[in-house]
Order: sequence, then structure tokens, then C-alpha cells
Amino acid sequence: MAETLSGGQTVKVKPQPDIYTVLLIVAIVCLVVTIVMVLRTLMSPVVAADGSAGGYGMSLTDLFKSLEDLISSK
Repeated sequence: MAETLSGGQTVKVKPQPDIYTVLLIVAIVCLVVTIVMVLRTLMSPVVAADGSAGGYGMSLTDLFKSLEDLISSK
């Protein structure tokens, strides 16, 4: 029978990034950009400085309130 040494030399190679790593990075960047754009629209003033229609004029705390609280306070 063949006998293997338990303390033999082994070479550990770090796996190389593949296409799935690139796709994951692209997806994360897209999600961050989308979240920033939505928050910017929700939190911008209702009427912009140049007179055009703006955003929704919500504050950061309004984003986490329930719908009933928002309706009753306005």
C-alpha cells in the first residue's frame, strides 16, 4: 500500500477573480447609484431654484415613518 505524508509540502494558490466577481461589483455599483438617485429625488425641494418642478421635499426622518403618520401630519 502507498503511504502519504501528512506534513508534506503543499502549494496554496489564491483563486483568481472571474466574471462572477466582475458582475457582482457591477451590480453593487448599480444599486448604490440607484439608491443615491432615488434619495436625491425624494429629499430635494418641491420647487427647484429655477422654478421647475423638483422632488418630493421629504426629510430623512420622513423616509422611515409609516404612511399613516405622514398623511396625518400633512
